[in-house]
Amino acid sequence: MNEKISAAVYVCPMHSQVHEAGPGRCPNCGMSLVPADSRFKLLRHVLGTPQHLVVMVGVMAVLMAAAMMMMR
Repeated sequence: MNEKISAAVYVCPMHSQVHEAGPGRCPNCGMSLVPADSRFKLLRHVLGTPQHLVVMVGVMAVLMAAAMMMMR
């Protein structure tokens, strides 16, 4: 039952204090509101699977090394 309640609540990705009963735009910045339960799904998915976490760390290391090489 909590999922139905949280799915009906929409929040601004930039302003967590903005809560609306339906889709729309944030009154502060004009961004589209998203369902409250969808804000961190990708992060939870990546952190929940060790293989994804290893790949993410590897990609970040390569990107940082490339950026440092470009700064030389």
